[in-house]
Amino acid sequence: MERLAVFVDLDCRFDVLRFSRLLKHKLIQANSNDMKSQTQYDEELFAECMRRFLYIRGYNSLEFLATLKTMNNQLQKQKDIQGVGVHLLVLDSIGAFYWMDRALPSLLVGGSNRKSLSLQSVMENVVQDLQKLLLVHPLLVLATKNSISGDKSTADELMRNTSSGPRPKHREYMPSVWQSFVTHRIHVAASEHDGDHRRQRTYLTEWILPSVNFSDRFVINEDGVSLIS
Repeated sequence: MERLAVFVDLDCRFDVLRFSRLLKHKLIQANSNDMKSQTQYDEELFAECMRRFLYIRGYNSLEFLATLKTMNNQLQKQKDIQGVGVHLLVLDSIGAFYWMDRALPSLLVGGSNRKSLSLQSVMENVVQDLQKLLLVHPLLVLATKNSISGDKSTADELMRNTSSGPRPKHREYMPSVWQSFVTHRIHVAASEHDGDHRRQRTYLTEWILPSVNFSDRFVINEDGVSLIS
């Protein structure tokens, strides 16, 4: 890991211990030419990689907004300490607080003269803060969220539809300001029929934006992501 990576965990489901085990496994694989040991790895390199992986949790929209407001200072501080800039920002489960924000009445922040905090205003601030961050730090922003399909299609139905004609309709529930900010969108679904990979769950990808008429199948194991031909 030559650059910094920031992972913002908004549904608090990211397993840091599993991430560290996978990283150790990768380092052991890189050292596999040494037949003396199949369990040794470069501990100094492992520690350096973990230092460059910045993990942040958010439990509600206010904490998420506070994180974005201070992100520029945090990244600049880490750059000064470690000597490298950030390359990747992952926003895991960007819609984690959607239903809570939608159900709660608008909150006045800072008194009656301030703009109320609502689902729309939260996303407006998120997009504005990300746009400001991108002006200072040329990084890749990757966001994930749960999807809603109108016909509850499985991955196998997705494959049949994309190869033979109409695609299932995805119901976008995020505010329009967020939809306009997104430049690429990929739908990932688990397959019910794994074939030769039945011991491992198989996933299917479908390009939504831009619309591309092909799909990839892959599995996730201790070696990472492996594409299936």
